[in-house]
Amino acid sequence: MDNAQKAIMIGVGLFVTILIIAAVMLIVNPAINMIKEATGRVETLNETLVARLTAEYDDRTVSGSTVISAVEQYYKDEKMILEVKATTGANYLEYGAVRGDGNLELAKPLTYDSSNVQTKIGVLTDSSDPTNYVPSSARYKAELIRSTGGDTVIGIRFTRLN
Repeated sequence: MDNAQKAIMIGVGLFVTILIIAAVMLIVNPAINMIKEATGRVETLNETLVARLTAEYDDRTVSGSTVISAVEQYYKDEKMILEVKATTGANYLEYGAVRGDGNLELAKPLTYDSSNVQTKIGVLTDSSDPTNYVPSSARYKAELIRSTGGDTVIGIRFTRLN
């Protein structure tokens, strides 16, 4: 009788194990599909963003108000470099959450350190600073900063034309 009880207990244990595995599979399979779908949506959004940035800023002439708007829109984005040369005699100032190295091709965005600090966004509209002030009517050349492979947009550079 002792062996029969052990056999029944083993059988019940196997049955419960199979039920648990089946329940886990019922939960995991839809979750995997949702993850794949979400990944596809993120990739589509990234492609859409790159297409939009290319259409709006890739080697285009834009107004100062567009420069200010772009900086305000992307300055908190942790993957977007924003460089602005407000006047012909000024240096490029970094407004993004990450910085570039002065080139239009870069392996990855750089972080700020003690010698490179993020410029406050208010500098763009501060008319008391003629060197770094961006007048809304001024013309700027917009260029995209891309990854070294060229397939990913990681920033925008604005250079004063007039």
